[in-house]
Amino acid sequence: MDYSLEVLHNIIIYLHILTVIAIILKIVLVFRSKGFDVPAVVSSFFRVYTKSDLYMSNNQSRKQYMRLNNLINYYIYGWLLATIIIIVVFHSPY
Repeated sequence: MDYSLEVLHNIIIYLHILTVIAIILKIVLVFRSKGFDVPAVVSSFFRVYTKSDLYMSNNQSRKQYMRLNNLINYYIYGWLLATIIIIVVFHSPY
């Protein structure tokens, strides 16, 4: 367990950089899909699409948007959990 926490502590800065890239990608994705709609960007961080949402959509670009939105959200949720663990264990986000 100590080894895995130490590895996580060593790579957390790279995860922070990847998270910034993911957030920028998500903003571009939402703006491309829904136009310049800032509330849609904020709400997309809390929206996870189910498989039934994917099956009900007939538009291929909409399906791709939903899949990418879910993937980016899952990454950000995992990053947030890893950052909280690092802060609790090492008392530092880096």
